[in-house]
Amino acid sequence: MKSFIRIITLTTIMGVTSCNYLDVVPNDTATLEHTFSNRSVMDKFLRTVYSYLPDPTDPHYYPAYLTSRDEYDWRTDVRAGNRPAGQISQGNQNSNSPYLDYWSGSSGGKPMYEAIRTCNIFLENAHLPKDIDEGERRKWIAEVKFLKAYYHFFLMELYGPIVVVRENMEPSSPTEEVMAYREPIDDVVDYIVELLDEAVPDLPPVIQDPTTEQGRISQVIALGIKAKVLAWAASPLFNGNPDYAAWVDNRGVQLIPSVADPNKWVRAAQATKEAIDVAHLGGYALYEFNKFSSPRTFAMNDTLVTMMTVRKSVTETIDRNTGVIWATQENFAQGKGGVSFASLGNMMRSFYPNMYPQDQPLYLNYMSASWHMGELFYTNNGVPMDEDKYFDYSNRYRPRRATPGDNHASYIATNEVTATMHFNREPRFYANLVIDRGFFETESMTEDGGQTFSPFVRSRGTEIIGTQGQASYTPKKILPFESSASKGVSSSVQFSYQRYHFPLLRLADLYLLYAEALNESKAQPDEEVYYWIDQIRDKAGLDGVVASWQAAAHNPDAPKNKNDMRRIIQKERLIELAFEGQRFWDIRRWKTAGQYWSLPPTKWGETGASSDDDFYVPTAYAPKRQVTFRDYLFPISIGDLRVNTNLVQTYGW
Repeated sequence: MKSFIRIITLTTIMGVTSCNYLDVVPNDTATLEHTFSNRSVMDKFLRTVYSYLPDPTDPHYYPAYLTSRDEYDWRTDVRAGNRPAGQISQGNQNSNSPYLDYWSGSSGGKPMYEAIRTCNIFLENAHLPKDIDEGERRKWIAEVKFLKAYYHFFLMELYGPIVVVRENMEPSSPTEEVMAYREPIDDVVDYIVELLDEAVPDLPPVIQDPTTEQGRISQVIALGIKAKVLAWAASPLFNGNPDYAAWVDNRGVQLIPSVADPNKWVRAAQATKEAIDVAHLGGYALYEFNKFSSPRTFAMNDTLVTMMTVRKSVTETIDRNTGVIWATQENFAQGKGGVSFASLGNMMRSFYPNMYPQDQPLYLNYMSASWHMGELFYTNNGVPMDEDKYFDYSNRYRPRRATPGDNHASYIATNEVTATMHFNREPRFYANLVIDRGFFETESMTEDGGQTFSPFVRSRGTEIIGTQGQASYTPKKILPFESSASKGVSSSVQFSYQRYHFPLLRLADLYLLYAEALNESKAQPDEEVYYWIDQIRDKAGLDGVVASWQAAAHNPDAPKNKNDMRRIIQKERLIELAFEGQRFWDIRRWKTAGQYWSLPPTKWGETGASSDDDFYVPTAYAPKRQVTFRDYLFPISIGDLRVNTNLVQTYGW
């Protein structure tokens, strides 16, 4: 029982008063000897260790979606706004009872320190079962070491310097040992990397059977997360951040260095390249859609094939998707009320307005794409709208009619009027966003093998989605092509979901991370930097970055300048990984939140606007958020600080 007592002791020190350790112990006896008596019960304990993984499919309780309103937006749904993530997006985070408290596991957050202590119990007792193959034992130990590292990393992403729990404390430990300190960020990073390095040799290079081992850890996953840890360590938030120059604990130890170390980017680049190389050896490659894989898509033109390559890089089944390195264990959108469920319901409103009477509750309409995402994507020349010398940027909101035979027939309904900025955009714009008078491609909406789709989306002010949801866009990429909706006999809407495993790490993420690390570690960008970003652009139907800027940009030499190339790479990440839960983390490590989180919630036109000229007017409908440096990291509860007086509050809170 000693380890169980140690959990209670350290749990109390960290300010957490609950423990679910007994959930994994048989009802007849609460002993570790029984829990690790044989392989079968040890396997159950391993599953419990995995169960602490934060759930990226629930937008209200995972921090990457609705804690800001620049990517996803909960619009005017009061229930969404009142939930933890919505409260943070309105600037209501606090230190009395923090929202999404992953430190203690309250207010919507999972108890990450409880997760770490559960990892330690496993590692301390994994030697006990006798009926387990030694190779399998080493593999399980390696998986738990990875999870222990990942739980520390997740805390680091949210809180910066954290308490590192190398092993569980003995009840008899001196007070000065139990009253733990937040450790300097570089020490936290080194410990996480140490755990990952220990785990890698005993992990399989790749998961051999995704149907039975989906979500289990491989070498590629561990190396990919190591790359991300080191990228965080090298990024401006933690590498020479003057905002935290005065952040010291009661020993006088500085927790985040105020002087940047460029060698951290070299270390990140090396780690990322190692992850990419192992991924390639394991058969991973950027996803490419095969139109002959379904009788519903065999006749698609090249334009739609490119669009589907982007879109299905997220929703393709795991056995066909060579670009997803790590994905959730559970199927996504399986009636959980998560991101895809909400967005699909939102989308179907615009397709079938007669199925949604005006008095129907808006429970499906709390998850839209931010209006600002419409301005993010490149033009079809592969450069930003405001940098494209051929794009009429100043008139981008002006209504324009889609004429017969033009090159937008695959995206926009012919003879319909929509905003000028919806024309001449890159394929990722149409793969990510459902636009007014555009198509939402699903299997049930084509009768000719994907040559054409119908109906098109109507989302103006006098149409259902406009008057009720104020949604200018909906995130298409996370909605599977195989999903559909139809009207049942009782006039209710019947939804059909294509289940999929939501990606946690894609190969494209590592390519762009490598380009970023190379650009930061070199005096000037070179062909190696361009190569990795151009691989992504090629799959998106765009020319290379240098060629695109030379051909169409006001500043054709921007890719040759390190600072300009940094902005290009950052924008490429925001575009390529849009709606995948990555933007929140990147914006914070880059220290660019002030640029994005302070954007006012915006929609097209005033409610009730029916004419083209009235509708295509950007209109702020809620106050913008005031963002300061303290918003980059979460606060610790004051209650936790009272329990452990050696803890220092997150700086600024």
